[in-house]
Amino acid sequence: MPFVPKILLGAYLLFLVAAGWRLFGIAWSRRIKVATGLSLVVPLPLLFLLPALLRPREPFADLLLALGLALLVCGMLCLAAGMAIAWLRARRA
Repeated sequence: MPFVPKILLGAYLLFLVAAGWRLFGIAWSRRIKVATGLSLVVPLPLLFLLPALLRPREPFADLLLALGLALLVCGMLCLAAGMAIAWLRARRA
């Protein structure tokens, strides 16, 4: 198995955890934080989802759709985990 895609995926998810952690510390309204979080999470899964949705009859469209949805869900979970970590650390201090 090639290691580069695994490393890139891990770096993407760690970036989202760090972004969620930093977003919690900023004194913005909740709407702006959610909009910023979505703008960080959505672009990479869209690279998989758009081709699958535009051409559903193409080969591997179902695989692209599954990968895009998995990246979207994992990205949201990592962003929420980063926010939860920051909330717990702020609560402890």
